[in-house]
Amino acid sequence: MTDQATAPEIRLTAHIFERTYGTPPATTRHFRGALPLLDGVDVPLPWGAAVAAARSDGATSLYSMNHHSEGVVPASTTAAWARPCVEALHAYADPATRLVVNRELPAATGLFTGFETLHATALALQDLYGEPEEPVAAPPPMLWDLSRSGLRLLVIDVGARHPAAVPPADPDLAGRAATVLLEGRPADLGPLLTDAHSPGNPAHDDALEAALDAGALGGRTVGACMVALTPVDDVLHIREQVTARLTPNLPRPPRYLTI
Repeated sequence: MTDQATAPEIRLTAHIFERTYGTPPATTRHFRGALPLLDGVDVPLPWGAAVAAARSDGATSLYSMNHHSEGVVPASTTAAWARPCVEALHAYADPATRLVVNRELPAATGLFTGFETLHATALALQDLYGEPEEPVAAPPPMLWDLSRSGLRLLVIDVGARHPAAVPPADPDLAGRAATVLLEGRPADLGPLLTDAHSPGNPAHDDALEAALDAGALGGRTVGACMVALTPVDDVLHIREQVTARLTPNLPRPPRYLTI
């Protein structure tokens, strides 16, 4: 496991903090994200959010490395990226603080929920001010590591600019998904994901169909991406087939992440 103090994302975030504010941060913390496949069924992401922080003699200010064109903004900002940070700040009476936020995935993917940013900020504020009187956020959810079962989640980015409005999945599907995972049958999660998919986005529907035809076990839209459950040995083949099927109808070829 990489030491947080030497991890590249920690060092980069601390460096940007010093460039932004002129002094190094007092603390820099990182929290990994989680991908919600179904309600109560979350898988760990290898990416998350890093937050660098220090006390301020004046007002609270925030800077996002992902939205650098906005510059340094006050805590009263309405920017969506800042909401988790502001929520964490509300746990303290007068936390005049300087913050720099680094989310490791583009916002356009819609894969982050804000949970990772909230917890990274909460950890940094705890380093500065100690434990808050009340918990800043709910505990992290139970995470299911599907990679230990020879499976991968193939994230297919078809170029959608914003996360799709996906209705909540049937609670029964989430319960059945939890059951198959608890019983050690993670491959059976695939058809449940497909059942939970809400058709209507042609690019996502085509991506799912192509992935299933190529050997994926199932999938659904998550954020602005299609996420397919695949056997690890079939990932490359599925990528090739999805790329061949979708590229003629997209402004650019699909891009992929593998979890």
